[in-house]
Amino acid sequence: MSNRLVLPAPGGPYPVGTRAFPLLAPGRADPWQAGRRRELMVQVWYPAAARTEDAPAARYLTPSVAAHVLRMWAEEGEEFGPEVEEALAGVRVHAVDGAPVASGPPVGSGLLVASGPPWPLVLFSPGLGEYRAGLTALAEDLASRGYVVASVDHPGDAAAVEFPDGRLVPHREPEGGAAGELETHYLPTRVADLQFVLDRLLAPGSPWHGLLDPARIGVAGHSLGGAAAAELARVDAQLDAQLDARGDARIGSRIGSRIDARLGARLGAVAVLDGSLYGQVLTTGLDLPVLLCGLTPTDPADPDILAGWDRLWPLLRGPRRHTTVPGAGHMSATDFDALAEPLGLRDPNDPADPADPAAPANPADPADVDPADVDPDDVDPDDVFTFGTLPSGHGIASVRAVLAAFFSEHLLDDRPSQPQPQPRPKGAGQVTSGSTPGAEPR
Repeated sequence: MSNRLVLPAPGGPYPVGTRAFPLLAPGRADPWQAGRRRELMVQVWYPAAARTEDAPAARYLTPSVAAHVLRMWAEEGEEFGPEVEEALAGVRVHAVDGAPVASGPPVGSGLLVASGPPWPLVLFSPGLGEYRAGLTALAEDLASRGYVVASVDHPGDAAAVEFPDGRLVPHREPEGGAAGELETHYLPTRVADLQFVLDRLLAPGSPWHGLLDPARIGVAGHSLGGAAAAELARVDAQLDAQLDARGDARIGSRIGSRIDARLGARLGAVAVLDGSLYGQVLTTGLDLPVLLCGLTPTDPADPDILAGWDRLWPLLRGPRRHTTVPGAGHMSATDFDALAEPLGLRDPNDPADPADPAAPANPADPADVDPADVDPDDVDPDDVFTFGTLPSGHGIASVRAVLAAFFSEHLLDDRPSQPQPQPRPKGAGQVTSGSTPGAEPR
């Protein structure tokens, strides 16, 4: 572990910048910290001006947060040494901290990228017990294609959130699971967090005001973050309907600054990356474009995996797409898809690992690994659920392709008239999709 770990490089033409900052919501009490106002940490990735060779990459994690993240992964009685914490904290990313925002497209940018400010915005909400930087590989890739991506740390249900003054908020395990606090407290808190961040980014006094296009906004979430993304879309549509019908002072008194910040703003697309769905959206449905990207292997013994997807699908009245990535696992959308194995958190004897003696022929080319050829009985079942059977980092490649295709179709002005097929990432799972009206997700 002496060599520094590196996330997969982004695939778009823009260099990437990033900034992280706190946002205080003075009108909201923090549900998990008595006597405190709700305060969030937000990290933004964006298309940057040309990068100089000596510009240092941004820091991935602070050592304190890295230690808490690893505790979330630890099995009972397991401890990770300081070298593992240092390796996770020191992961090399590709974004430059504080780099200038790009003013236009780089030479030879081609199609399917945003061509300059105002940029489309995509909000990210990580999974329960995860952390904002855990979706860096996805965020950097979208930013390199001309999006601004804002990932939100949700204090209390994140692995840990550290603020600039050194204050650290650890994870709080929900009581009662899906039947308890997860749906009644955690989900609405996340939705309110996302609403607040969206409002603040778009507000006239924000440094991002004018750089973001309020008519091209998407939201994506992994696991519980996916449920929050879908529910945010429902709440946002309800608010838009109120504003369209009665944009007066009485509504303004109920929703505060949202009228000024949100007039003309619309969520244009929502992407759910694995995980069960909760909330009123399962009753109301949605009118905007929706992507359901399934990663978790089907488990007949656990019918609650991806609960709510069958209920939501027939209630999606706009363009809809259900996509699966064979061979993926629940964490294939996160940075741990690439980091777990070198950190010792994934079984190196997984037959899908091309370095393993049991791997298929021609191990030098992991693209030849077919998930269908991997016998699940030969793989740690926890690894199959968490990472699937794809080689390390190849789940990220598949999810990147899925998100880039979906958001380019629904958020970019210079998109082609018909969605263009995306090339299969080398070594990644073969993505399968269905979008026929009336068809159920499979």
